[in-house]
Amino acid sequence: MTQTEPRQADPLIAILGAAGQMTSVTALALIARRPEFRYVLMDIDLGALGRTFKGKTGPNVKLQRVDLADSDGLRRAIHGARLLINGAGPFHKTAGTVRSHCLDLGIDYFDIDDDVESTQAGIALDREAASRGVALYVGHGASPGFTNLLAVDLLKQLDEPETVEVAWVVGDEGKSHLGRAVAQHTMHVGAGHCLTWRDGREVVHESFADSTVFPVGGSLGDYRLYECAHPEPVTIPWSYPSLRSVTCWGGLHPQSVNGLLRGVATAVASGDLSMDQGCAFLQAVMADQFGSFAGWGRALSGMRAQVRAGHTTKGELRAFLWDAIRNVHRPTRSGMAARVSGRRNGRSVTLVRQAAALAPGTFLDTMASITGLSAAAFALMLLDGPKRIGFQPPERWADGPAFYELCRNLGSQPLDAVVGPIIET
Repeated sequence: MTQTEPRQADPLIAILGAAGQMTSVTALALIARRPEFRYVLMDIDLGALGRTFKGKTGPNVKLQRVDLADSDGLRRAIHGARLLINGAGPFHKTAGTVRSHCLDLGIDYFDIDDDVESTQAGIALDREAASRGVALYVGHGASPGFTNLLAVDLLKQLDEPETVEVAWVVGDEGKSHLGRAVAQHTMHVGAGHCLTWRDGREVVHESFADSTVFPVGGSLGDYRLYECAHPEPVTIPWSYPSLRSVTCWGGLHPQSVNGLLRGVATAVASGDLSMDQGCAFLQAVMADQFGSFAGWGRALSGMRAQVRAGHTTKGELRAFLWDAIRNVHRPTRSGMAARVSGRRNGRSVTLVRQAAALAPGTFLDTMASITGLSAAAFALMLLDGPKRIGFQPPERWADGPAFYELCRNLGSQPLDAVVGPIIET
C-alpha cells in the first residue's frame, strides 16, 4: 500500500548492527549522502563501533551500545526515529523482536533479511503494519533486493510472465572474517527445507539438492548453481501471484566450495555436527585456519559426492584442496542474474539480465560492498519517496532504473559496471 502525499522529513535514522561488514557500508554511504540527518548507530559491541567509524562521522552521528535482549534500552535508543535499519542477524532470530518494537513505536522498518522464516513472518504482519501506518521494508540487500529488481525488469517486458529464476554466486574473497550470523544463514542455505513456488503454489524441496547450469555471465559464464532456501520465491509470488514458478539458485566459487558446504550443512541438519561445530568450521576455513577433523570429514564427503554427480572433476577437487592447504586464493568470481520466461506478442520468450561481474575497486567489489550499498540505495529511495504502509518487498515499490542509478552514484561507477542489458535467449 502507498499513500501518495510526501511525508514530512524526520531527521533521525536508527541503524542496528551498524558495526557489521554489510551494515557499516550502508551507514557510511547514508551519512555521506545525507549528512543533514541525525543518526544513532547501534551495536552490541561498542568497541567495534568505535573502530569501524573512527574519523568517519560528524556531529550528527551518535554511537550507542544496544543489546537486543534489553527491550527498554532498544526502545529508548530508537524512539522518534523516522526509519530503523536492521542489520543484526540472523534475522530468523532478531527480526521479529525489532519489527514488534517498530510497530509499537510507529517507526518504519527496513532490513536485508535473507531468511525465509522471518520473511514469511513479515508478510504475516502486512495488515497489522498497514493499520498502524508503518511500512515493513524487508529483504533490501543484494539477494534478496538487487535480484528482485533484475526479475522485475524482465517481468515488465512480457505480456504473460510464467516463470522467474533469480541467481547469485559468492566468490573467493580471500582470507576473511565470517560472522556467526552469516555462517548460520549459510548452514540453512546448504541443507534443510527449501520453500519454493511451483505450479502456482508453495512447495517444499530439499535445499541444495537440485541444480542447474545458469547464465550468470561475466567471468563465470554458464555456471552450476543449486536450488536454495532464500526469500525471493516467497515475496515475488506474493507480489505476482499469477506466476507459475519462482526459483532461487545460489552457489559459491570455486565449485568445490559448494560440495564442502553441502557436506557440512547436511551433517548439521542430521545432527552429526552441532550448529556451533558447523559454524566454527566454516569460520575457521574462511580465516585460512584448519578447522577440525570432524568438519573436514563431512566436507570431503560433500565434495566427493559432487564429483560422483558430475558437477566437478577429480582434478578440480585436487586443485581446490591443494590451494586450501597452501592458503592460496584465486581472483574473485561472483555475480547475480535473473531469468524470466513467458509470452510476448503471442510467442514464448525467455529473457535474462545480469548484474555486472564483481571486480576489485568497484561497486561490485565484495558481497559486503554490494549488499551494503544496495541497502543504502534502497533506503535513499524510500526516504525521498512517498509514505508507504504494510509489507513492502523490493519488487513491490522500488524502481529499477532509479535504483541502478543510485548504485552507480554511490559506487562512483559507470552504469554498465552495475548492471547489464536485457538479453533475449
